[in-house]
This record gives sequence, structure tokens and C-alpha cells, in this order.
Amino acid sequence: MKKERNKSKVETEVASMEMIFKKYHSSEPHTEKNYLIFDPSHNQIPFTSDLCKSISHRNFIQNCENILVGPIINGEDIRVRVLTARGEEVDSDSDTRNIFRTYLRDQGYPISAYAENTASAGEPEIGSAHTEVQAFGTVYYFPA
Repeated sequence: MKKERNKSKVETEVASMEMIFKKYHSSEPHTEKNYLIFDPSHNQIPFTSDLCKSISHRNFIQNCENILVGPIINGEDIRVRVLTARGEEVDSDSDTRNIFRTYLRDQGYPISAYAENTASAGEPEIGSAHTEVQAFGTVYYFPA
């Protein structure tokens, strides 16, 4: 007979909260990528590497390149964390920056503070002929 462990108050609270993600799709000639965006201002619990691993283990983020966590706002500075399905933080690339700029614009955030910190020579701008970015809607997740 398996003995069940009592859940802590924190575990019970987290399990009862939904997590809200926005799903974005980027397409270039011969390449299509999906991303999930976790906006801390739209969620009641922090997004941690352990939580990312848990979500990944349940195949919630299958077919997604990365999870973008942000905007993380510090005064006038806006940044984003980029996590792999294994919960490892990686550097942003032109695709993730383009997706995140589009998300900021769609949500009404001031993208100028983010754009100034991440501008790269030759990087495609939002809506350029090279890259098409689309919002695919809202995805809800309920931790176990």
C-alpha cells in the first residue's frame, strides 16, 4: 500500500493556480518555430527552472523552441529570460528578440526600452519581409 505524502501549504496553493502563457509563432522561408511567453505580471507564481522542467516533463511545451519569461522590468530597462525545455537559461537570438518585441507591442508595453538594449546590426525588424510573427493565442496550464 502506497503512503501518500501530505502536500505543504505552498504546494497546495501553487497547484490550485493557473499559469497563463501566450503562444507565438515565427515563420521564415523553410523554418517555423513556436514559443511560449510567460509574463510575470499576468501570473501569480514565479516561473522557475524547476517549474519549467516540470512543465516540460508533462509535454506541455512540446514543439516549442523556448519559453520566454518577461518582461522583467527594472526601472526603464526591460529584459527577457530565455529558457530551454530543460529549464536551462540561454542567450537570446534574433528570433527570440523579434518574438519578444512583437509580444511587447501586442500587450502595449513600451518597446523602445527593450529595443535599445537588444538592437543588432542586420537584425530583422517586426513585420519585416524575412520573418512573419503571429500570436497564436493564450494557453493555460495548471500545475499538478
